[in-house]
Amino acid sequence: MPDRRRVPRRQCNLAAKIYIIRTSTPIECVITDISSYGSFLRTPQGISVPANFDLCIGTSSLPRACRLVRRETDGFGVEFLDPVRHEVEEILIETAFKEEMMFEALSPPLNGEATMTQVRLHRAVSAIVDLIERRNTTSWERIAPLPDPLKQTCQTLRDVEKALKHASPAALPAHNLDKGQGQRLPAM
Repeated sequence: MPDRRRVPRRQCNLAAKIYIIRTSTPIECVITDISSYGSFLRTPQGISVPANFDLCIGTSSLPRACRLVRRETDGFGVEFLDPVRHEVEEILIETAFKEEMMFEALSPPLNGEATMTQVRLHRAVSAIVDLIERRNTTSWERIAPLPDPLKQTCQTLRDVEKALKHASPAALPAHNLDKGQGQRLPAM
């Protein structure tokens, strides 16, 4: 079956959570491939999801609206819904294309085809949304659990304490109290 996706998906292994309206507990899942337009999710066996839900990717707390597009035995494919596109279009119409859109509204094309202003508006919106999606994709690639600095510090202190217990006082390095003096610190 040929791949009809608009953008190729990247293989990944990202933790994610599915949030369903009127459900308090999120469903843990794994994203196995992702693009700016959708992803493939794996959930525990026996979990069903509705046609629309929100998805938080990695450690992000910003949910993405999703629509279920296909079910398979090992998971399901989702399409990211794009409320941003409509908002960007409204802003561009208000700030950059307002006069042209008003002129075209007064004299619409006779054949019903898209006007040059509509084509330019669509291209501008697509370029901006694609930039946003590329930046989001870049941040998905960097999502990885960060090491806990407190655990690392505690482990380092335990390692130092263990090393000090097993070291003889003669093996400890000499510390200078003042320059030119070669006195050792007393053992504790």
